Amino acid sequence: MTAVYEEMNAKTREKIQQQFLQLLKDKNFMKVSVQDIATAANINRGTFYLHYLDKYDLLDQMEENLLAGLETHLKRLKPDFLLSEAEKGHTSNHAVEVFRYIQLNADAFQVFLGGNNHVGFHKRLKLFFVEHFLEKMMKNENFFKNTTVPHDYLSSFATSAFLGLVEQWLDNELAETPTEMAEMYIQIIFFIRNL
Repeated sequence: MTAVYEEMNAKTREKIQQQFLQLLKDKNFMKVSVQDIATAANINRGTFYLHYLDKYDLLDQMEENLLAGLETHLKRLKPDFLLSEAEKGHTSNHAVEVFRYIQLNADAFQVFLGGNNHVGFHKRLKLFFVEHFLEKMMKNENFFKNTTVPHDYLSSFATSAFLGLVEQWLDNELAETPTEMAEMYIQIIFFIRNL
């Protein structure tokens, strides 16, 4: 009985989240009410509150889950391996997987980075990439050994470039494949490394 109940809860949460994303495609976050979400998901407000404290909690949980999935893929990226593969003319499968994850969750990324969401996700995503970049690239002694640019400026530049790449891809309706995007990402890393 518990497994069935948990499955029903998961389906209800999924329906709430899908309808919330649909609402944010056309309506500003501040103008979306819990009642709007409940009506779109064909549930009552009480059911919504069984799963989320309010619309801010819903948004926060969805953003958190999106970033947790992204982090799982980013953890596999190894700077030395990335560069050695690129120097051999190969594209890292782990880099491709990062872009494949973004592709699979494109609706959420587009909505959360779009004009109808409050500005929090863009900043949150940039900070997420800065932390990842600092952890992976800057701590690797060979990666930026010849640079005199302070690390915080270098990581800010690199993460803004990567975030811009992702946003442009989303704006272009994912016209390129994850493999093509991974290749562009590696080219940007080489460009930054050789500045």
